[in-house]
Amino acid sequence: MKILIVEDQEKLANLIKRGLKKEGFTADYVTDGEQAQTRIEYHYKDYDLIILDLMLPKKSGLEICTNVRELGISIPILILTAKDDVQDKVNLLNAGADDYLVKPFLFDELMARIRAILRRPKPTYIDEVKAGQLTLNPKTRKVLYGEKEISLTLKEFGILEYLMRHPNQVVNREELITNNWDFDIDAFNNVVDVYINRLRNKLDSKRSEEIIETVRGMGYRLKV
Repeated sequence: MKILIVEDQEKLANLIKRGLKKEGFTADYVTDGEQAQTRIEYHYKDYDLIILDLMLPKKSGLEICTNVRELGISIPILILTAKDDVQDKVNLLNAGADDYLVKPFLFDELMARIRAILRRPKPTYIDEVKAGQLTLNPKTRKVLYGEKEISLTLKEFGILEYLMRHPNQVVNREELITNNWDFDIDAFNNVVDVYINRLRNKLDSKRSEEIIETVRGMGYRLKV
């Protein structure tokens, strides 16, 4: 899963990003309100959640939250705020925030609130993803081929999940990068090819036909 951090204190943004990475998330961050508004408007489909600081240069977190909801963007938003006033909290929730966390905070509490938000039911959320003989569970991070469990790294898991959610469709490298790496990764390197080859070695072992097919000049397709 991928999270956008909006925080003007770059040191804190980096700390949150590193902590999220250790927990298996991918994260980007921006440091002012105008950057955040633009990133969310054009790239909100790339993220599963936004961690949004309230006090930002150029545009406040409250303004961003209000604008995003007025545009019909329903991505979950967790507000970070130094304000502990009840009315401020009411205003945030009324503006469309899903939750808030008062600074200073412990990272464990931040993770607990993130997980609580992401556990909330979504119309399109599926507990298990199935494609052919493959079964993938996003909550337990387990992958089965038939009844045999396949051990995958976090990046391998993320790539396979995206392919399984688009079975028999051609998925290009840019889509896989957008959904599994930071925003500033070089899209022209061969990192996707490396991970696809690792996945193939794990999935196609002792099988006569490869599961992930290369479509020359276009990308990859999970054959079901």
